[in-house]
Amino acid sequence: MMRCELCGKDTNAIRPVFVEGSRLSVCQNCVRFSDEFKGSRGKSSSAPAPSLSVIEERLERRERRMKSKDVYATESKELVVGYADLIKEARRKKDWDQEKLAKALNEKKSVITKVESGGLTPSDDLVKKLEKTLEIKLTEMVSSAGGQRGSSSGNAMTLGDFIKKE
Repeated sequence: MMRCELCGKDTNAIRPVFVEGSRLSVCQNCVRFSDEFKGSRGKSSSAPAPSLSVIEERLERRERRMKSKDVYATESKELVVGYADLIKEARRKKDWDQEKLAKALNEKKSVITKVESGGLTPSDDLVKKLEKTLEIKLTEMVSSAGGQRGSSSGNAMTLGDFIKKE
């Protein structure tokens, strides 16, 4: 007696078929789940084997997905230092006053005044609008590490300080 690899029944007649792309030895009752059986009845056609490039692409995506991320070393976009002066200079180069810039950005003049004075940190949306309208770069990628790992700093005590060396 042989065992069906799909349902687990013991049977005398086993038939090798493809089910969802995998080769299985199945009983007569489970043959209906095979790709050949579905193709012959017109429900679905048996899919061709994936090409090598498709397989490589899937493996690369899986590898990227499974790669562990270092939570201590992160990169983020942050507003550049002196953003207010950059905005003011770019506006003056275009020969615009604050009111004209406010209209171009669909913002209030008071918002532009506060941003240029440094009294208001612009939102991400406003930063994007300013960058696009004034053709300047107000953000930069900043890498921040969460601290030292694996090394002792300065005069801190370590286990080696407590061990007697001969």
